[in-house]
Amino acid sequence: MDEAGQKEDILSTKEQPASIMILAMDGDEIAGIGTIHSGNKIKARHQGELGIVVAKKYQAKGIGSEIIRQLIDFCKGNGITTRIQLDTRCDNEVAVKLYERFGFEIEGRLKNTTLINGVYFDLYVMGLML
Repeated sequence: MDEAGQKEDILSTKEQPASIMILAMDGDEIAGIGTIHSGNKIKARHQGELGIVVAKKYQAKGIGSEIIRQLIDFCKGNGITTRIQLDTRCDNEVAVKLYERFGFEIEGRLKNTTLINGVYFDLYVMGLML
């Protein structure tokens, strides 16, 4: 996504009462980003889609756990979100264990969903009811 697209995404997130973006900063450097995006459709607005990225040099320092904790707390307090969903690669055992520690459960497997450098990876769909 280019800079204009990122700016538009940030501004649209700010306008949604059940969506949030959290930045973990180390001075001027972004150590991690966590988001909850919720749709506007009545039948699906109770569900937030969790996304998280922690820069390689900041991994295994508790930053991801703190971002997830804050995202879950936001969802519990916004009066709209009752379910959080995420996708993660099946071979990312560290991430799977992290999500399971917060109560997420594997609900399904999507085969060959991600393609990186010519290699296909399966994704787990994980969910958490609040």
